Amino acid sequence: MYNFKDKVAFVTGAGRRRGLGYDTAVRFAREGANVVVSSKFRPPEQFPEEEKLLGWKGLDSVVEEIEAQGVRGLAVTADTTDGKQVQDMVDKVVAEFGRIDIFVANAGTALFNRDMLTCTEEDWRRIIDINLTGAFLSCQAVARHMVERGEGGAIILIASTAGKMAEAHLGAYCPSKAGVIALGKVLAIELVEHNIRVNTVCPGHFTTNLLAGQPAFELARKKGIEVAEASNEILKDSYIRRILMKRIGYPRELANVVVFLASDEASFITGQAYNVDGGYQISP
Repeated sequence: MYNFKDKVAFVTGAGRRRGLGYDTAVRFAREGANVVVSSKFRPPEQFPEEEKLLGWKGLDSVVEEIEAQGVRGLAVTADTTDGKQVQDMVDKVVAEFGRIDIFVANAGTALFNRDMLTCTEEDWRRIIDINLTGAFLSCQAVARHMVERGEGGAIILIASTAGKMAEAHLGAYCPSKAGVIALGKVLAIELVEHNIRVNTVCPGHFTTNLLAGQPAFELARKKGIEVAEASNEILKDSYIRRILMKRIGYPRELANVVVFLASDEASFITGQAYNVDGGYQISP
């Protein structure tokens, strides 16, 4: 559908088997891009049971699936909250491929069941640092490369509908994602003269490890159903009743939007923040 031949796409936060970054990276590969993936180092013993049973090898498994599409892949381990590691990461990608055409700032985390009275300073700083500071540092380093190269590019930040519509018990998460949305708009204004488009995607609730996680995996094994189906069953009385389409999303559905925004089909789109939420924000 799209032509990303000879382009280099770079996706952070792509080391989880059931994550938005993984599906996005593999989709870019299917569309012909060479793909770089990164994540913070996770010891295999800390992998969830679901990944262990699959023989999951983190970023190495993602690269195997990328290269199975007939393109080049590269894994880079880095903590996006550390400016030096971020710069080293970008330098390694440029040294290997010579360019970065598309960047997806996907690395992030969530902390549930923390209201503003119980959220500790440590909780607050951790979420802001990973979700917002990490996005800033990585986008800054990549944008500097794009500007220096002088051939334009596309940057897509992954925020959340929680950055637009505040929710209780997500005290640090909502502000962090609102900051990502604002960051995307500022970058769009400042980088447009360099032919770099910047957009933000705001996922609602998806069948990732962050939502339902291990309980969904255990239910799927017990009933012999897909993990996504189990996630929908577990969440039917909480999140799903508030979603217009009455289900949570699949990571591939988010990847569809990200790949579109990176393509020439979106050549007149910048500075936007798109909801991908099954109608969550307009549900009565």
